[in-house]
Amino acid sequence: MKKWQKILLIVLFVFTFLASLIRNMPAWLLGGLISHYSQGRVNTSYEHGTFWNGHAMFYSRDANGKTSVPLQVLSWTIKLGFTKFVDISFTAANQPIAHASLTKQGLVAENIDLRLSLDQLAPLLGNLSSFGLSGNVHVSSSRITLGKGLSGTININLEDVGSGISPVNPVGSFQVTADLASTSINVTSSPDSVLIVNGSGNFNNLILNSKVQNDKKEQMLQFMTMMGIPQADGSYQLKVF
Repeated sequence: MKKWQKILLIVLFVFTFLASLIRNMPAWLLGGLISHYSQGRVNTSYEHGTFWNGHAMFYSRDANGKTSVPLQVLSWTIKLGFTKFVDISFTAANQPIAHASLTKQGLVAENIDLRLSLDQLAPLLGNLSSFGLSGNVHVSSSRITLGKGLSGTININLEDVGSGISPVNPVGSFQVTADLASTSINVTSSPDSVLIVNGSGNFNNLILNSKVQNDKKEQMLQFMTMMGIPQADGSYQLKVF
């Protein structure tokens, strides 16, 4: 065998080996990336498949790493391309919940449709977790972009929210709209909520004004005093952050 043929065989062997290695990268590598970029607040376990096509249990973890709560089993498919350098589709129970891609614009997430419970998000809520919150969370967005600039809107519906320290439950349903471009947050409540809330702010400062339905004021007095500062008009000011 000639020298150039030997070199060609070695190159082909190395290329085949690297291609096989890349194709079969384990699923836990994606979990490692998610843990890194969420600063350890979201992690994975029970990974199956590969980095490119797999599934795992995602769970939330508090800042101290002491409390972990399962979120959902998610499946993903990752593809590489030219206009979309990385293209990822996420599904849960065979239903699409998000599509993400890395482009020249930055990270683009589209068609987000995620449903969880407040119990599952407790480790991520910080001091709010002490209120023993319960209820359902629906996060949706048609498109958000995270790059040199932020753009897009995230809608969060908090349905039938309750609290372990409230004498009346549920206290209501609430709608949160976050505009990434302006970093603004707007909060409103459903008309039939016991706790009527409205307010606006930004990612650094959010203060809400709240009132209690007239027929529940006496029952909710102690709870509201714990939650916020009484105002002259009978409402309460709640500082979220």
